[in-house]
Amino acid sequence: MRFLFCDRIVELERGKHAVGTRTVSIGDEFLPGHYGRRPVMPASLVLESVTQLAGWLYIVTCDFAISTVLGVVEGVEILDLAAPGDTIRLEVWQQYGHRDGATARGVASVNGREIMRVSRLMFASRPLHEPASIQAARDMFQYVSRGPGVEREPPL
Repeated sequence: MRFLFCDRIVELERGKHAVGTRTVSIGDEFLPGHYGRRPVMPASLVLESVTQLAGWLYIVTCDFAISTVLGVVEGVEILDLAAPGDTIRLEVWQQYGHRDGATARGVASVNGREIMRVSRLMFASRPLHEPASIQAARDMFQYVSRGPGVEREPPL
C-alpha cells in the first residue's frame, strides 16, 4: 500500500518549483490517538507531505524514468500545527540536481501562516528501464495532479 500525503499537485515547473495541498480530515487514521483531545496532524506527516511533493518534482523533471529515495533531511523548523479541516499548502523548490540525485527545500503553510520549513531534502535515484515502471509513475502522477497549471503528458 502506498500512503499519499500530498493530496493534489496544483502547479509544477520541471526542475524548479511545485505547489501541492494536503487537507487534514477528522477521519484521518492517525488523529484519534494523537494528542487525544486536541487532534493535530503530526509534524512528521507534514514533513512527509513536503517530501512527497519534492520527490514528484524530481521524478517529473527526469521524465518519470527514475525511482527515488530520500537520503537526507536537514533544517526542519516546526512553527505551528495543522488541525482537522485545515488545507496545508505545500511548496517546494529544487535547488539543484546532481549525479543520481537532487536537493530541494520546502515550506508548509495553513491560511498563509507557515507551519514548517525544511531547508534541505536530498534525494538519491536510480534509473527505471522498464516501460511499465515508467508508465506506472506517470499514472500515479496523473492521479495526484488534477489541478490547473501542472505539466501533463498529452493524451494518448
